[in-house]
Amino acid sequence: MPTPRFVRSLAVLGGLLLPSAAYAHGDEVHPGQGFWSLWHWSPEMIAALLLAGLVYARGLGGGRRPSAWRIASFYAALIAFFVALISPVERLADHIFAVHQVEHMLLRTIGPLFLFLAIPQGALMRGLPKGLRSSLVGPVARTGWLHKLLQFLRRPLVATLLFVGTSWVWMVPEWHDLAILNEAVHYSWHISLIVTGLLFFSVLLDPHPAPAGPGIGTRMAMFVAAAFGNISLGATLSFKTQVLYTAYDHLGRMWDVAPITDERIGGLVMWIPGCMMFGLAAGIMLFRFGEEEKRTVERRQREGRMTARDPAATKANNRRLGWSLAGFAAMVLMLAVAVVSFLIQMEHSAAPDAVAHVGAAEHQAG
Repeated sequence: MPTPRFVRSLAVLGGLLLPSAAYAHGDEVHPGQGFWSLWHWSPEMIAALLLAGLVYARGLGGGRRPSAWRIASFYAALIAFFVALISPVERLADHIFAVHQVEHMLLRTIGPLFLFLAIPQGALMRGLPKGLRSSLVGPVARTGWLHKLLQFLRRPLVATLLFVGTSWVWMVPEWHDLAILNEAVHYSWHISLIVTGLLFFSVLLDPHPAPAGPGIGTRMAMFVAAAFGNISLGATLSFKTQVLYTAYDHLGRMWDVAPITDERIGGLVMWIPGCMMFGLAAGIMLFRFGEEEKRTVERRQREGRMTARDPAATKANNRRLGWSLAGFAAMVLMLAVAVVSFLIQMEHSAAPDAVAHVGAAEHQAG
C-alpha cells in the first residue's frame, strides 16, 4: 500500500516531469537539415528538468546521503528525459519510426528505471522548500481518493497490464498515426508512457521486501510479462511485410530510409535494447533479493533461530533464480539473432525478385 511519503514523492515527480512531457513535440523539420540543428530548445522542459535536478541536489544536504551510484542513477534518468525531449531525437521522432521507438524507450523504460534505482524519494522531499511541502505537497498526499487510486494502480498485475497495454495500444496504426499528426494526442501519448513507466518500475524496484513490497516471484512474473510484451510487439513489427504507419510519409520521412525498413528497424529497437533494459532491472532485483536474504540469515544467526541448512538453501535458491534469468536472456538473444538473420535473408531474396519483375515489365513494354 502506498505510504504518505510515497504519495508525496510521486506528486513531486509528476509535478516536475509531466509538464516537460506535455510540451514535447517536435517542430517542422526540412529535408537535408543537419542533425545538430534539430535541438528542441523548449524553456518549459529545460526548466522542469533543471528544477528536478536542483531540488534533488538540495535534498542531498540533509539526512543520510545516498551512495554515489544512486546519485549518478538519478541524474542519468534526467539525462534520459533530456535526450528524449530536448535533443534532436525529439524532432526526428516524427519523421523516422525507428528514432521514435528510441524516444519512447527513453521515456517509458530507461528514464523511470534509473529514477527508481536511485530511490530519490527522501532527497526530493527534503529538497522542497518547507512552505511548499506543508501547503501543497502535504495536502495532496493526505487526499484519501489519491491513496486509494495509487493503491489500485500499484498492484503488480494492474501496473504490468498498464505498462504493456499502453505500448500496444499506441502501436495500433490508427492511434499511432493520429498521435503523430495531432499535437494534443501526442502530448497524451508522452504522458501515458511516463506515468505507466513510473508506476511499473516503482513496483518492480520497490526497495521494501515482502510483505511490505511484492515478493520475488511476483516481481519475476512482472519482468517476464513486460519482456514478452516487448518481444511480441517487436517481433510483430520486425516480421511484417507491409507498411503500417503512413503519418511519417505525410510529414516527410527523413534519411532516405525505405518505410518498411524503417519500421522493421524500429521493431528491433523495441525488441533488443528494450529487453536489455528489462534484463538490467531483473538483475538488480535479484541482487537486492540476494542481499536481503543474506541480511535475514545474519539476523537469524544472531538470534539463534537459523538451522544449519539455511545458508545452503538460500544459495541454492539464488542460483536457481540466477540461472533462470540467464536462460531467459539467452533465449531473447537467440530469438533476436534469428530475426536479424531472417530479415537479411528476406532482403537478399527480395532483390532478385524485384530485378526479375522489372526485367519482365521492360520486356512487355518493348
